Amino acid sequence: MKKFFLIMAASILIFACSKEEGTSIDEPSGQVIELTAVNEPTDGNAITRTRPLYSQEAIQEIERVSIYVFSYNASSSDYFYLKTYTVSGWNKGSSFMRFAVPDNDKLAAGDYQFLAIGREATDNYRIPTPVVGTTKINDMIAHITTPGQESEIFAGTKPVTVSSQGIRITMQMTRKVAGVLGYFKNVPYDINGSAVKYLRLTFTNADTAVILATGNGSNPTNASYMLINADLSGQAKNTDLGVYTGNDLSAQGVVKVDNSQLYGNFMLPVGNITLTLGLYDASGNALKTWSVQDNGNTTFNITANHFYGLGQKVSKGDVTGGGTPDPGDDDAPVDLLKDQVIVITVDPNWNTIHNLTIN
Repeated sequence: MKKFFLIMAASILIFACSKEEGTSIDEPSGQVIELTAVNEPTDGNAITRTRPLYSQEAIQEIERVSIYVFSYNASSSDYFYLKTYTVSGWNKGSSFMRFAVPDNDKLAAGDYQFLAIGREATDNYRIPTPVVGTTKINDMIAHITTPGQESEIFAGTKPVTVSSQGIRITMQMTRKVAGVLGYFKNVPYDINGSAVKYLRLTFTNADTAVILATGNGSNPTNASYMLINADLSGQAKNTDLGVYTGNDLSAQGVVKVDNSQLYGNFMLPVGNITLTLGLYDASGNALKTWSVQDNGNTTFNITANHFYGLGQKVSKGDVTGGGTPDPGDDDAPVDLLKDQVIVITVDPNWNTIHNLTIN
């Protein structure tokens, strides 16, 4: 597996023009916010935003961007919420937008913290409305009611000092969720005389909130969570191989290898979990399970802006990695008919691949 997928980020360039900066005459004057949505993965691959996940293709679809400003209070030596800049007119998939701050809403000289948040047009997150002079940057937490409601959410922070000469800074928003993809083939429909009904990927814990400034998860459920819970009993059977033929995703434009299962979702970061892949009968009894290991450790973290893949699918619409000549990009689902060690890839920041194993 040569490559997987790379972070797609959002960069925000905020600056105030002054005579010393030598801006051209066609540039707007005053405090200007230039927002650039970067979608240029060097490997040509990144995660999609849509839920559920079907591949690691590079698609950026931010639709709402807000910049929260926190000002420094010398008496308490801390930063507190001051105002929000809402970027109106951001189109889904846009890569650039310039926002001119109104003259009556500019920042005075001083020290600030900026928090930029990028979201889908609608989502399940509840983010508190900040209170002037009270809310701190780490109070900006995205909540969901139950695991499984996650979608993409981006955020980034930056300390800023505004002087009489203006400011020029660069911010980068990154995902505050993880991505998990399961791609399997040759799932047997019978194990030792017992019918296989469910394919499940189970986490021992899940968080229901993420601190947007840090990407740290919070509010654990302290209960197991099945990110994949697929009922296979309605699928056709390949009696020659003794396996299910797989879930049909053709309506979603997904092309898979024969006899394969493909499932995926976003997940809030969570620490100290164990992860189990298993096949179960109609009563929920385990017929065969594999435990996930990270360098021999069965307990590890699910980290924001990382992608965890069981099997490889680079391109949603084909099985050849988007038609690249490199066979290392071809689909490589995990073969569950074979009694083998299963390699899971973990891509932190979508640019470096590390291996986990399932035994």
